[in-house]
Amino acid sequence: MKYNRLIWIIFVPLFLFFLVLFYVEVSVYSLLPPEHGGMSFWTELKFVWYRSVWFYAMIVVASYFLYLRFVHKRK
Repeated sequence: MKYNRLIWIIFVPLFLFFLVLFYVEVSVYSLLPPEHGGMSFWTELKFVWYRSVWFYAMIVVASYFLYLRFVHKRK
């Protein structure tokens, strides 16, 4: 039981931290609002996600979290 709680305490805040940093990166990509020649959030996301370190960090953290959950359930 304590092992399960430890996984949640470590990985959920870490995932949320990377999610916030990814959101900031996408938001800063084009500082102008769409009305003044900037891009919408979804257009910015299309151009940013594949070269973002924070996006891949979120994927790694989520994958490792799921790996630990499934390995611990087998035991």
